[in-house]
Formats: sequence, structure tokens, C-alpha cells
Amino acid sequence: MISEWRRLVFTMDELATAILHYLLSTNKIGEKESLGRIAIVGEEDLQVTVTIKGGEKPEGRTVELKSEILGALLLTHCIRSKIPVAKRAKKSILRHEDKLALVLTID
Repeated sequence: MISEWRRLVFTMDELATAILHYLLSTNKIGEKESLGRIAIVGEEDLQVTVTIKGGEKPEGRTVELKSEILGALLLTHCIRSKIPVAKRAKKSILRHEDKLALVLTID
């Protein structure tokens, strides 16, 4: 049986764009706020910590995005960018150096 394995590695700019679209669509960022620092945390259970600047607090506020949300927003970014993704592929995310990767596996 043939199996397929793809790893889509996202630059920090692409990750920032995907996160910003997610935060805007879920109303978690205001009009006068902007993205600050983005940090990838953890190895097994990945999550991203985003600092949002420009709100009520001068130091900004922090939003944590767990792996399930990250997977969904990376898939949405692929769809928006017209990057083909097989619907039946098993999807997971992992850290690739200092970036995030979406791994697609078809058995």
C-alpha cells in the first residue's frame, strides 16, 4: 500500500497572517490593537503565545492558542492561499526548527 506524507512549514510571517485572520474572525482583537510577539511553546503539546499591543494595558495582553486551534487556523490559511490539502489526510502540527509545520499523512 502506498502512503503519502507532506510537511508544510509556515514562516513566522505566514503564521502571523493566519493568527491575525483567526483573531479578527473570532473578535479576539480590536480595531486599534495589533500583533506583537509570537512565541511557539512546548514540544509534545504545542501552543502559541501571542502578545497583543495597543489595548487598555500598555504592556499588552497575552492570548494562548492551543494545538487544536493552531491546526484549524493553519488549514484555513492553506485554503485561503489555495494550497492543496487532502481532506482525508490525517493532520497534525509539529515544531520545525523555530517554525510550525502542518503534517499531512495518507495511509
